[in-house]
Amino acid sequence: MDRRVLIETILTLVPVLHKKFSKDLGSCEITRQQMELLYFINTEGEKPMSYYGSKLMISKPNLTVLADKLIEEGYIERVLSPADRRVVMLRLTVKGRNFFQRQRALVTELMLEKLEDFSDPEITRLNELFGEIKSIFMKNEGTEM
Repeated sequence: MDRRVLIETILTLVPVLHKKFSKDLGSCEITRQQMELLYFINTEGEKPMSYYGSKLMISKPNLTVLADKLIEEGYIERVLSPADRRVVMLRLTVKGRNFFQRQRALVTELMLEKLEDFSDPEITRLNELFGEIKSIFMKNEGTEM
């Protein structure tokens, strides 16, 4: 398959998905990037700041600003690595975990409403296709989910 066709498909699909699912989600009290950081900390657990910087593809100074805002809200905390006290780790607090779970439940409910437009066979097919896409991307990142 021509890679340029794939690029065009991706560039066309992303705005369609955004319009279908994100447009009516409303605003959240934190930014999208802060929510991504919460997602990774919730999923990956306590890891060094540099780990999360690479996951988000942002510099350490930018990650520090993101983390500081979440720390100020009480959603995450910095802890020193027991193995190397020079390494700063990020950890989700109970407040952060509760906030993340509430936001995730809200988004899930809103997306479920949007999916009502699709038939059961379409949902089954979308699950298959997105599962394959996820598998390909995760394999090429060297990560299994």
